[in-house]
Amino acid sequence: MRPQLLHQAVEPWFASPGTAVGGAEGQPRWSYRQLERVSRVAALRLRAAGLAPGARVGVWMRKSPPAVAAMLAALRAGMVAVPLDAAAPGARVEALARDCQLGALFADRDLLEGVGDWTPVCQIGADEMSGETGEGDASGVLTPAPRTAQDLAYILYTSGSTGVPKGVMLSHAHALAFIDWAADEVALHSGDRVASHAPFHFDLSVFDLWATLSRGATVELMDTATVRMARAASEFIVERQINIWYSVPSALVRMLPHADLVAARGAAGGDGLRSVIFAGEVFPPPALNRWRRALPQTRFHNWYGPTETNVCTAYTLPAFAESPQDVTRALPLGESCCGFQLRLANEQGSPVAPDESGLLWVRGPGVMFGYWGDGERTAQVMRTMPAPAGGPEETWYNTGDWVERSESGELRYQGRNDGLIKLRGYRVSLLEIERTLEASPLVAQAAVVTSGLAAPALMAFVQLASEAAEDVGELLRRFVGERLPSYMVPDRIQAGVTLPLTSTGKIDRRALADGWQPPARVGAA
Repeated sequence: MRPQLLHQAVEPWFASPGTAVGGAEGQPRWSYRQLERVSRVAALRLRAAGLAPGARVGVWMRKSPPAVAAMLAALRAGMVAVPLDAAAPGARVEALARDCQLGALFADRDLLEGVGDWTPVCQIGADEMSGETGEGDASGVLTPAPRTAQDLAYILYTSGSTGVPKGVMLSHAHALAFIDWAADEVALHSGDRVASHAPFHFDLSVFDLWATLSRGATVELMDTATVRMARAASEFIVERQINIWYSVPSALVRMLPHADLVAARGAAGGDGLRSVIFAGEVFPPPALNRWRRALPQTRFHNWYGPTETNVCTAYTLPAFAESPQDVTRALPLGESCCGFQLRLANEQGSPVAPDESGLLWVRGPGVMFGYWGDGERTAQVMRTMPAPAGGPEETWYNTGDWVERSESGELRYQGRNDGLIKLRGYRVSLLEIERTLEASPLVAQAAVVTSGLAAPALMAFVQLASEAAEDVGELLRRFVGERLPSYMVPDRIQAGVTLPLTSTGKIDRRALADGWQPPARVGAA
């Protein structure tokens, strides 16, 4: 029988002797039996604290087997898991805790030092959740909670365009619709090892954790240091014998110098990477081509969707060995998945002409309920509209992404509302400038922002594909000037070996706009 609740998808594997969670550097590996025992004891403690079904349970812990058990415990207790950024300052965590009225908090003890006077009803430290014995009576019986598929499973806080975090509410049904499709899409099975690259508060981790555990596979945790160090991340793939990788493209761009190291594992007789999945950003075609050539047997998957839907479209590239053609432009978004329906419409929801671009609106089993405690903001992105072919009205979600449909029917991403700016009387696409820069063999990845000055200027920041001459900035300005109108040529180009990243691994455009300087500056113009 198909599970109705997210944790029920994991339960069939509790008796398995296999490894559920491979700890980060220096941590133990936990079997499914250990994961079951520790999460059960923790769930019983939550109930003993008098918390009602549906109570919000925060998890403010660095990646570890106990952190995975904590989220599973919240679900098994009939409550709502709220993963929090382990790198966030205490004041921010306290604000989020108050916002969603956390009833309980699992936390690493040292992190609590930065929190103010807020105290949850129930507080459990990571040191109280041992994989050997667990804390409390390990023989206690956990009775099922009175929950349905439409009840909340977790809340993910994501930064909003207003600067105020939004608590995205997702149900058990939302999560299951995604992980069932995703696991089937990459043929995930119990012998696989899946890298956990994304932090737990980022929506990419839903696949890493729940799709993996639902198939009895092993989730291999990557700590923050490993994630940030390109060589260490590449070595992690080899040492942990990773079969499936999922990250933002920025991570893979940083790892390009070590692609041969990753490729050597498969050449040495190992299974190698079967699937590389990326989402959250446009993957620069030159970098993607280099990865495909390094891993000719690997399939590359472009998954698209905001946190509010998780993944709603997918596009798969065949292995380079099967189809040895380079990618010449940014990949299309692909086709709808997970039961979603798509439509292109304007901001009011009215359909656009077939040859016009429009905002992508979606509906289906994975669309969030709304933003926690913010009905006004929910109403701004959710709209009830007539069905495309007539019939009852339906609720659609506005992704805020501009998309065009090609003559062949492919959907192609054009940018966010805030990626289309008016500059010096012209409408300028920052994404188009970025893609043009990334077409240069000198560039691995680019980001373009506008300065906050009274007279806005175009500022480009590039991560170089290799060492370049001192005048690389001027070389790139000429490169762009030969391909775009003069008003789209960046006023200044900063080149270096890295770009700043957010806690979820994406390019930190706010830091760039605030005047970030590359730590290893190569050239500027």
